[in-house]
Amino acid sequence: MDENNLYFQRMVEQKKHHDKRKTPAWIIVFIIICVIAIIALGALLATSRSPMDSIFSIYSQQYPDSVMSVQMITGEDANALGEQIRGYCPGFNLADFYMAQFDNAAKQQSIVHIVNSKSGDVECVIDRNPPVQQSQQALGQTLLATINGEPVYAEEVTLVYNNIPAESRTNASLADAYDQVVNNKLLLQDAARKGLVVSDEEVNNAINAFLANNGLTIEQLQQNLAASGSSIGTFTVNIRNNLLLQKEVAEVTKGAPAPSEQEMMAYYDENKQGFSTVARATTHQILVYANDSNVDSKLEYVKSIAEQLNTTNFCELVTKYSEDTVTIGRCGLYEFQQGQLLPEYEDIVFNSEPGSAKIIRTRIGLHIVRIDNVTLPKQLSYEEAKPSINDYFVLRNMQSMLNQHIEQLRQEAEVVNYNPQ
Repeated sequence: MDENNLYFQRMVEQKKHHDKRKTPAWIIVFIIICVIAIIALGALLATSRSPMDSIFSIYSQQYPDSVMSVQMITGEDANALGEQIRGYCPGFNLADFYMAQFDNAAKQQSIVHIVNSKSGDVECVIDRNPPVQQSQQALGQTLLATINGEPVYAEEVTLVYNNIPAESRTNASLADAYDQVVNNKLLLQDAARKGLVVSDEEVNNAINAFLANNGLTIEQLQQNLAASGSSIGTFTVNIRNNLLLQKEVAEVTKGAPAPSEQEMMAYYDENKQGFSTVARATTHQILVYANDSNVDSKLEYVKSIAEQLNTTNFCELVTKYSEDTVTIGRCGLYEFQQGQLLPEYEDIVFNSEPGSAKIIRTRIGLHIVRIDNVTLPKQLSYEEAKPSINDYFVLRNMQSMLNQHIEQLRQEAEVVNYNPQ
């Protein structure tokens, strides 16, 4: 089904300019005949309303502050969508129709009117954001399957698939995304059977934490959601479902066994090289951009700046000379671990003594670097590595228990496939 919405706007009536020249008699007769024909046609059309007139009337009278989108639905799309509409309006049976949607992000409202393409009558009205815990059947989406009666839509699978980094996707990624959607639905159903619930307070706390972590207000969140075609209602349902999934997973895996001392020691001995710290460093720098064509002249300029290090505060030099706009406000500070900055920069820093200053040339320019601290990699002892080894085994055992539980739920589930591909 074509997902592109057709937006309609009323045309501003243009003023007509009358030609004041004398009109021949034969033209007058022709105009009279046309007027009679138009009157007759108007009488014929008066017996039925234009669907678009009906839609614009609904828009202006009921949803003047909403964003309106309209689609003409025909053929196979009409048949497929009709099945979903009958879930809301059982008597619905049209071969083609208009679907007019009115969205108001501020009111958390999304209303759909199904309009008869011939008579202009409204055949069905659907509220897409009712206050229920489980997500509603998504109007206009492609149904892949039902799991214990709950629909699985292609759009849900695509959303999960698109969240997989492009470089990590394989030929099996789409199937994995489908499995994840199905597994989550099964776990949510199981949580409901167990009586697990998420309170409104927990949901509000999670939303407030999300806003704080992302530096957003609730109004900004609503605007962002509306811009992406979503709503605060859908966002809240997703938050509630995620919290419920966390409770379900905790319930299923609460008996996960801890590893024995022997298991952890054996794992450490087999993977000793993997247990070491990462090299870290703290530097302050003054950056002057340069390339192959001007590096020689820029080097003399940078040396003249470096000569002031012993007599001038480093932060003053950063403010005066550095072209690194990212770090000027923090006195050129970089705190990093190995692998985060340019290799040619790191090679010199990690092979220098703390307290020294170096001029380093990289692909982007010349850096006057004050090396404040360097911590080289260190092999961890068993006792130092033990907490992370314990966490690894506990998580592995929890994952195993969760996988077994999901497999049992899948075996017991009633699955109806609508699109085996």
